[in-house]
Amino acid sequence: MFLRRAFTQTITRSRLNIGLPRASPVYRAAMHLPQRGFQSTIRCGKDRLSEAELEMNLGSDQLNQGSIDMAMNHYHKSVQLAPTPAGYFNIGVCYFQMGKHKDAIASFEKSLALDPNAADAHTNIASAYLMMSDVQPAITHLEKASNFNPLDGEVQYNLGCVYEATGKMDDAKTRFQRALDLGVEQAAAALDKLNSKAVN
Repeated sequence: MFLRRAFTQTITRSRLNIGLPRASPVYRAAMHLPQRGFQSTIRCGKDRLSEAELEMNLGSDQLNQGSIDMAMNHYHKSVQLAPTPAGYFNIGVCYFQMGKHKDAIASFEKSLALDPNAADAHTNIASAYLMMSDVQPAITHLEKASNFNPLDGEVQYNLGCVYEATGKMDDAKTRFQRALDLGVEQAAAALDKLNSKAVN
């Protein structure tokens, strides 16, 4: 299985939809303040986003250096300042690497609550379920990841592996072929293996 690593990109204001009246609690709160206090409230909101972005970057640096505990600390600070899908996703990656798969799933689900179409979060939830030998929810999440990003060869390959392990050989063959078409080289060996099983 492929675990999708933490987002190393910074939080962007466009991802948070800052500027749209329904997007930011700080923005909504500012709409009800006297005009005089409006600019200071907006400045405060931008400062929180900047701090959250800094914490996210520090966490990613720590994770890349192998310091999972320090990364986790920074990611938690980031989501306390500004809850984002990337922040919860990164916390999930840390938990996964610590072997805390249930906690990882909970964090990835928080990420999905903020960004329901995030294929990588579904892929990582599937990986965590597979680590706990819980195949059916893994298949469900891999299928969702495939629906959200059908051109991701790794997802196709992973689905092929799970289908093969559960005896769904035709489905496995279809997914391995898609993975191969999308450039996942190891899918060729998986297809050869399936074809040799079919002959025997």
